[in-house]
Amino acid sequence: MKKLIAMIMALTMVVGLAACGQSKNAAEAGTEAASTDKDTWVMAINATFPPFESIDEGTDNYVGIDIDIANHIAEKLGKKLEIKDMQFSALVPTMESGRADIIISGISPTAERKEVLDFTDSYYFPMNAIICAKGAGYKELSDLEGKSIGVSMGTSYAEVAKSVAGAEVKELDSTPLVVQDILSGRCDAGIFDATQAAVFVQENEGLETHIINSDITMEDTFAIALPKGSEYVEPINEILAEMMEDGTMHEILEKYMGTDAASQYEEMISTLDIAK
Repeated sequence: MKKLIAMIMALTMVVGLAACGQSKNAAEAGTEAASTDKDTWVMAINATFPPFESIDEGTDNYVGIDIDIANHIAEKLGKKLEIKDMQFSALVPTMESGRADIIISGISPTAERKEVLDFTDSYYFPMNAIICAKGAGYKELSDLEGKSIGVSMGTSYAEVAKSVAGAEVKELDSTPLVVQDILSGRCDAGIFDATQAAVFVQENEGLETHIINSDITMEDTFAIALPKGSEYVEPINEILAEMMEDGTMHEILEKYMGTDAASQYEEMISTLDIAK
């Protein structure tokens, strides 16, 4: 009986040591994967969010505001980027598991995410915008009083539209349908995300867009996510600040949003306390 017990104890110790060795190896592998000292960083994105990130039609190239920002930062830090496209819900778990070194993909620094990741300063402050027929000149919500306003069904824009006195709010199945109703005259205007509005206006010559005052919290903004404890938070903050000051960020926004929309956006954020 004693021999049996001794054999069981010995076997348990062997299995335990093996398990510890496996755990250590896995941990070391995860640490190596997440190490930002590598020459090449894995950047996790969800390439379904133009003009921030998408796949250039007819190619395998990733393009957008976030892609250009990432390339500029990588060049400044002497890094190469390997982009991994995935579902947005997979971005945080991928970095947590050590399979990504940086996330630049329209991700917001929410309290929940900040528990497991580090974030840089915010580089973009999403706002709402009005789209209307070119020449209509609906620049403020008050200009839409008594008008018909199209919005995508189930979005927060419906509540914004309903706050306009005397407005007829039309909730449609998608934002492209709202655009079509504006072009056809079935809606006087629509309310959209400002960056998305800029894309629609560039694609449709008969439209114009006007960014409107929006209630923005820090958790609505876009920032760059890094592994917890990363030493690169401050260096990247310095690069972002430099991009704001030397015009690099303006050039990127103008490239993807157009001159008018980029200028409107920059004028609007200059009034935001959280952007200062």
